[in-house]
Amino acid sequence: MSKSPEDVLLQLIDDVATLHMASIRPDGSPNLSYAPFLLDENGAYYIFVSQLASHTEDLLTHPTVTIMLSEDEKNTRQIFARTRLTYTCSVEEVLREDKSYQKTLDLMAQKFGNIINLLRDLPDFILFKLVPKEGRFVMGFGQAYILEGEALQRLKPIKNED
Repeated sequence: MSKSPEDVLLQLIDDVATLHMASIRPDGSPNLSYAPFLLDENGAYYIFVSQLASHTEDLLTHPTVTIMLSEDEKNTRQIFARTRLTYTCSVEEVLREDKSYQKTLDLMAQKFGNIINLLRDLPDFILFKLVPKEGRFVMGFGQAYILEGEALQRLKPIKNED
């Protein structure tokens, strides 16, 4: 029995520890990178990144980013129709004095281990909250969906107009 699109989407999010991130350089050129993430109960993605990384300057300069979570290539049945989730997100810096800062890093430490406790003391690391504004989920050929509704959790099939 095949899984529902909703189940496949939840499984993808659960299976993946990093997101791919397309940001805009200060000069307007595109930049592609990745970061480990933590997903909160409201659907926001948190990343903890160094100011030495090129994408950090991008996020501070242009607070919009497109992120993608994709199925592991080893697990995909058809490489041309790889399961993937993309969101366009607004970007918010979470300041160290914010109430959610320590709580979020504690949750990241539970997920990623002691590396977070080492990084949290480094002054060049910044916590960002990525809030999805629109999204798209692709399960395979002819199985593409727009994400709608509160927290973008409802899947609406994309129909071919031909």
